Parts: sequence; C-alpha cells; structure tokens
Amino acid sequence: MNTCFRLFACAVILIATAQNVAGQSSAPLPATIGSEAEADTLENLARKEGDALIPTCRFAAARCGYIDRHGTTVIAPQFDWGDRFVADRALVRGAGKYGMIDATGRYAIAPVYDSLSKLDHGLALALVEGRLGVIDENGGSVVPVEHGAIVRLSQDAFLAAEPPYVRMGGSFAWLDAYSIAHAPGKRWGIVARGGNWIVRPTFTQVSLLSHDLTGLFWAADGTHADARWQLMGLNGIPVNGELFDHVQQIQRGQDRAIVRRGNRWGAVNGRGEIVVALKFDWLGYFRDGWSPYRLAGREGRIDRDGNILSDAAAQPSISNSKLGATVNDKPLYFDQAGTRLLGADDQRCPDGRHLRFEQGHLTILAADDRPAPDIPFQYVQLACDAPSIVQHDAKWGFISIDGKLLADRYFDQADAFHGGIASIRDHGLWAVIGEDGSFLLGPLKLARGTFISGTGEYGIELEAGYRTLDKALVAELAKNPDILTRHLPQRPYWSEGLAARFDDSTSKWGFIDPTGKFVIAPQFDAVDSFRNGAAWAAFPDRREWCQIDKAGHIKPDTRCRCGQPLIIIEHYYPPPDACYDDGIRIVRGFPVVGGTAR
Repeated sequence: MNTCFRLFACAVILIATAQNVAGQSSAPLPATIGSEAEADTLENLARKEGDALIPTCRFAAARCGYIDRHGTTVIAPQFDWGDRFVADRALVRGAGKYGMIDATGRYAIAPVYDSLSKLDHGLALALVEGRLGVIDENGGSVVPVEHGAIVRLSQDAFLAAEPPYVRMGGSFAWLDAYSIAHAPGKRWGIVARGGNWIVRPTFTQVSLLSHDLTGLFWAADGTHADARWQLMGLNGIPVNGELFDHVQQIQRGQDRAIVRRGNRWGAVNGRGEIVVALKFDWLGYFRDGWSPYRLAGREGRIDRDGNILSDAAAQPSISNSKLGATVNDKPLYFDQAGTRLLGADDQRCPDGRHLRFEQGHLTILAADDRPAPDIPFQYVQLACDAPSIVQHDAKWGFISIDGKLLADRYFDQADAFHGGIASIRDHGLWAVIGEDGSFLLGPLKLARGTFISGTGEYGIELEAGYRTLDKALVAELAKNPDILTRHLPQRPYWSEGLAARFDDSTSKWGFIDPTGKFVIAPQFDAVDSFRNGAAWAAFPDRREWCQIDKAGHIKPDTRCRCGQPLIIIEHYYPPPDACYDDGIRIVRGFPVVGGTAR
C-alpha cells in the first residue's frame, strides 16, 4: 500500500526509518499500540527532571497521586490522572472534571471544568459546556467562559473567536496560536482582561506575528481578493498599509516573518517593516539567522537582510520528482520524464567517486570516471566513508570503497552501515556483517524487534529492554546467539497505572493493575495506552473505536468512530463496508517498540 503513515504523539515508535531504502522487515505484532518506553511518561519525565513531587498512577485501581523522590506518598491517590507541577500547580482530573491542586494536595482551582490547559504565564484556558474562558492560577476569572477559541496577544488582551468551541483533537489547546486551528469558519475579535470587547468579532482569519506577546497579529477580513493579510495592533487598527497573500510567524529569536505577495516572497521584521525585498520565488522559515531560498532556478541560503550566503542549481521538489539515488545522504532526483538524474555531476565523494545514469541504470564511477565496479544498478546509496547499498536484479548488496561486492553476494534486504556494522535479511534469516563482508552475527531466525534510529544507529530488544546494537554487543551476542531465536515473554505496557494485556482464553484485550488482575475485562479487539485518564479501545460488538476511562466506561465527550484513530494514513480511505475491520488490520500490522509476534 503506497501510502504515508503519520502517528499521534506517544502512540508508536517505528521499527525502521524511511531513510533506509531496504529496511528491516517486521513480523505481525499484537493489536496494542504503545511501548514500555512510553509507559507512565509523566512519571518518568518528572523523575528525570528531578521534580520534588512526582505524579504516579501505580496505586490500587490505577488511582493517581504524588510521591517524593524516595517513593513516599505525599498526596494520596485520589485522581484519575495527574500532571507535573508547574509554578506550584498541577493539573488533575477526577470524575470527568479538571482542576488544579497545590503542593499540599488541596484544590487551588476547583474541579468543575470540562477541560483545562496547563498554566502558561500564570493563565489557563478553561472549557465549560462548549465555551472557553481564561482563569488565573487561583481559579479567578480573567476572560469569561463564553468564547469559541482564545489566543493571548499580551498579558491583558486576547484574540477571541465566536462560540462554540470545536474540539479538533485529543489534547486541549494552550493559550497560543494552536488554538486558531480549533475555530474553523469563526470570526475573531479582541477582548480585554475582564471580558470587555476592544474589537468585536470581525476578522475571518487571524494568526499571531510571534509567540513573544508583542500584541501584533495578522488578520484577514475577506474583502481583498488578491492581498488579504494585514498586520494589526492591539486596537485592531492596521500597523501599516502592506497587504499580503500569504504570511508566516516569526520563529523564536529570529525577528523575521516570511510573507508573499503574488508570486514574490520576502520578509518583515517584528514591527511589520519589509526588510527582505519581495523578489524571491520561495522562502522558508528563518532559523539560526538564515532562510532557504529559490530564485530563477537557483537555491541556497540568505541572511536576515536578504544577502545570499550560498548558491547552487535548484534541485527538483520531492512532491513532483522521484528519488533516484543518494550521495553521502544527499538525495538525487530524476527529472519528470525519469530519463535524467539531476545534480549527479555536482555530487562527489572527497575521493572523487560519483554516479552515472545511463539507459535506466546507475554506475558507480571512480575519480577518473572508471566504473567501480562495472555493474549497472537499479539504485545506489553511495556512502563516502563506508560500503554503499546497491540494488541489482531486485536484490540488495554492498559495494566497498574500492569497488568490491561485500560477501560476494546480494541479499533480500539490507540496511546501511553504521558504526562499522550493517544488518541484512536473506531467506527469512537475519544477520549482521562487518565492512569486510564477514558475518559477525547470524544468520539466524530473529525472534524479537529491531529498529534503526533517525541517526542510523541500530537497536535490538533483549530481555532487559532495548539496547544499542554496536560492535561490542554484536561480539557479545555472537557467543550465545540462541537467545535471539527465543521469543521474549509478553511485557505489560504500563501507562498511568494500567497495562494492556491480551487474554488467550478470550482472544481479547483488557487492562490489568500492578497486581496482574484485570480491572477492565478483556473485551476489545485492540487498545491504546492510557493518556490523560483515557484510552482508545476497539469494541467488537459496536464495531467502533471509543475512548474509555479507567473503569472501562465509554467517555461521552468523545465521539466513537468506525475507523481506527491511532494511525493516520494519508491519501487512504477505508472501504465503507469494512471500515472497522480494515482499521483493526492496520493496527495489528503496524510495528511498535516492545512488542513481540503472536
């Protein structure tokens, strides 16, 4: 299925990364999403950061409370969920309502809200019956609970949208620009601390100029056909007469916001003044004092004043081109006709090796243009300081720096060298080889998960957990490789005091407490980990996914759905008559760290 997967935060961790053209294959895994590494995230983070009070849900019946660094209970377990303390306040949830407690466990903000955001600059968003307001750290009203979305402009002024609030995702928005995504089709105005309108709702679209509470924001009133966006002040009056078709926010510490008028791109500073002339074909965000640009078939970087720092021939965009090869991790693309590899002449290793594309095949060339080796490949991942991955006759292999085929053979799958080792699979067996082509570990039938990090580092699952797979560990495992052929025992994936558990007698999923007792009976086709006191579960009798609380009851404030909510598959639409079954199939087939095949 040629689709793109995107994942909710903390839901899953990929076994293999997309940068490896021939990645490790994964066996089917249990229909639970989550991992031991993610379990009780807040508790683990609080310990790591040295918090004096640590939230934990490892009490009886998965009730949540707070302990000190020595494990002594300080705030008794009485909540369904508890957050870390920030500025002497912690967000908690109980009986379906949110409040905030102080360090003694007493409520500083009564648990009367349908949802609360965390405190930010001493303020929090509060939701009651589809209306939003702002409260302070003691629960005092700052903006009445009567709006559809709220975004802070300054300490005393806020952008506010018409009600009701539309919940667009699982998490509750902070007082920042992300709230804007939660008010589609609403008009916006400016409201003062206390609730009086400075400007009544009139703007059809808004966007903060920056996150630094400068009081400036972009607004569009819908009356301009070509140039819609204008920079506004706290009084709702334009800062200047400049109008733009497209605007972006200033990234922290950059004092530059990208703008576009017609087909020309430039940038303004934090006062809305044009400081980079609108002359570029495209500009990206400013970060670290520079922005990527494209202009007249060239591309590179500019500084904050628009001066060109680097310049090269423009490469095609990924959206309309096909990856043809890589040279030292830099991608090279075919032209739209697929007959020419663009930019190949400019990409060479320090020793002069480069690629040639002729008659639909790639050849590795030495500095003197001599083939090394004289073999045509369908794909080449040319590495400058390690053996290169190549594809030949639908098989994968490695070509050494001096042009030799490692191990004198090709494999079903191969992953790039990292730290002097590479993993391969062939005929269902897994192995690790060295840069001289020798087999350092295996071949063997691997019975546990492996992964490749974003930096290319290998990892493998052992009984004690996941470890980095380097030369030292490979040598250690080579002395007793049989342990890699034995299936690991099923581990509970703890999250907020509960762990998903598959019940062999019913072939269903439920949740157990730390004693191993089912507190939510096994009845689901698949489950997610608990987060914020709730978890997604697939109900076979309803043929729907619903959010449940820690008692296993369906949460009434979140709509059940036919399709699985855990993995977003772009450009894919489930068949209407098999929506539920198709979602279960996707979840069961998706790799997770910590899982083993069943």
